[in-house]
Amino acid sequence: MDRYAIFVDAGYFFAAGAQAAFGLRRPPITRKQVSVKSSRAMLDALCHEAAATTDNLPLLRVYWYDAMPGPRMSLDQSALALLSGVKLRLGALNSTGEQKGVDSLIVTDIIDLARNRAISDAVVVTGDEDLRIAFQVAQSFGVRVHILAAGDPTSNVSPSLQMEADSVTALEPAWFSSHFDLIVPTATSSPPPAAPVTPPSNAFPAPQAISLETAATAAIAEMLAIIKPDQLAPLVTHVTTQRTIPPEYDRPLIAKVSAALSGQRLTGDEMRRIRGQFITAIKTTKGQ
Repeated sequence: MDRYAIFVDAGYFFAAGAQAAFGLRRPPITRKQVSVKSSRAMLDALCHEAAATTDNLPLLRVYWYDAMPGPRMSLDQSALALLSGVKLRLGALNSTGEQKGVDSLIVTDIIDLARNRAISDAVVVTGDEDLRIAFQVAQSFGVRVHILAAGDPTSNVSPSLQMEADSVTALEPAWFSSHFDLIVPTATSSPPPAAPVTPPSNAFPAPQAISLETAATAAIAEMLAIIKPDQLAPLVTHVTTQRTIPPEYDRPLIAKVSAALSGQRLTGDEMRRIRGQFITAIKTTKGQ
């Protein structure tokens, strides 16, 4: 079958792509600091680059391999999963943040498609030497295997993997700069502590503890104020289709509410109520 498929190792794609786009940094850029400007635009551009390596054969689909950041998909993962022509395949993260099960998924899919004569070419975005066996077996079935590197392949693609491939090309740093945003944490300085003042016991009434709903409303308003317009639509789609909050929003939300309640440890029921408020607020904001 004269058509090709794209296989993207997302861990490599984001790590090497961020280095290509933003350079070496100390401390190194983490996955949480990289966001995709537009999943659709990025995938279309990736397909355009991959097609050039296969003499513009028809595309079967894009296989996207990533690891779940927790019990729920990230916003980028759910956005990609809903795109036409994309198959999201998920492994897991271990306690040290390493991907587990992703390489075996890539190897299995490349070999199965080659064995079934479903593709004539495979374009693989990776640098991992562990995929050599997939390249070798696919080629034994007559499939041409091409590496599409993220940035400089001499620094982030295994030399032995390059020797197995039929061709090696690269996505340039400018390509990643046009599709990635770097989220830089903002440092906040704490004001100097005020001198303690002991008012008379009858001067002021004791402050009233705020309710869970009030704390959640304030935290949600703070988060909504910094969500970019182009992030809102995929966030609405995520909470509507998945009925969950992406972990990159869920963790700060729960932390902010807990802090507002003087560090109170939240129960499972309280966290569900907070998440329900957030989902309702996101849907309402979209409708405005």
